[in-house]
Amino acid sequence: MTGNNVFTITMAMIDEMLTSGQLDAEATAEYRAKAPSILTMLQNELIGIENRYRKKDEYIYPVPIESLDQTFQIDDIKASTLFTNGLAAHLMLHEDKTLANFFNERYEEMKAMFLKSMPRTPETREDKYDATLNY
Repeated sequence: MTGNNVFTITMAMIDEMLTSGQLDAEATAEYRAKAPSILTMLQNELIGIENRYRKKDEYIYPVPIESLDQTFQIDDIKASTLFTNGLAAHLMLHEDKTLANFFNERYEEMKAMFLKSMPRTPETREDKYDATLNY
């Protein structure tokens, strides 16, 4: 999923989409200019949390979002839910605090749901001390 996909969904969420389903380039220009920086911050946060559950050699090292044409480093489900709500919350922060709070709450709920630690597969361990218990 690209930044443009997330941006379009977010604009629909904050009621900036025209009835034709298109975006008004002039009305959304300020949002479009802010989006890459906000999306970079959100991506870095999510990757940082996800890396906690990875082995060091499996870490993802975030790449800044410099263009809305870039593809995210997280999966499409997280991008279409977490990023849209996070972006909406940040864009609405100075315009409509009620909407910003609503989207931020949704973002936090989804982040908690998606980023729960996954159960690890059991590892077999060698019994070096023959620690079998016999009673």
